[in-house]
Amino acid sequence: MLYYNNRPVNPTRRRSLTERFFQWRTFKPDTQELREKIQADFESVKTETRSEKYFLIPGRRNVMPRIINDETFEVRSKINDNEPLELWERSISTSFPLKRTTSATIGSAIPRFRGSLNSVMTADTLSESLQRKSKYFEATKSREVLTNGKVTAEISEIEVDGQMQYSIALQSEDKEAMLNILKAYGLKPADNTNIADHLLTA
Repeated sequence: MLYYNNRPVNPTRRRSLTERFFQWRTFKPDTQELREKIQADFESVKTETRSEKYFLIPGRRNVMPRIINDETFEVRSKINDNEPLELWERSISTSFPLKRTTSATIGSAIPRFRGSLNSVMTADTLSESLQRKSKYFEATKSREVLTNGKVTAEISEIEVDGQMQYSIALQSEDKEAMLNILKAYGLKPADNTNIADHLLTA
């Protein structure tokens, strides 16, 4: 590699770690038939129970920060509106303690959190700090993950504030595959509700 003033002339570009995917999710209570269809048509790949802590900002429902199992901090952002499918990107996914560069990235993406971050935060200290700047929800999620071709399904039971809620989600990087599944199962775009919207309106 060639250098000029101690800097690479043709620096290697870093591969973007941002992940984008289309998603449809419902919290309707009468989903037994849909659950049975998915379990018949999809292959089960994983079952687990995990804790999820959400730090939601009223007025910015398109941004969904959360801590999973006190191990991973993640930020998802919705980047479209008024579409049959929501397009999300996972812009941040990191373990603890936070790195200095990660803290700066989070503060840049979510200015409301900027003064609440530092590079030595654990899951507990980050949770305590962000709760003061957001609407906080703590959930226990039991979920089954299934796949069918390019589409992943999640069937979950989510306990929030002692109340059990049921959810089914479909997700894929392939929009056409998602639209085909929705059509085959007779699912309506109007029934699409993401977790942030559901928690803030429940």
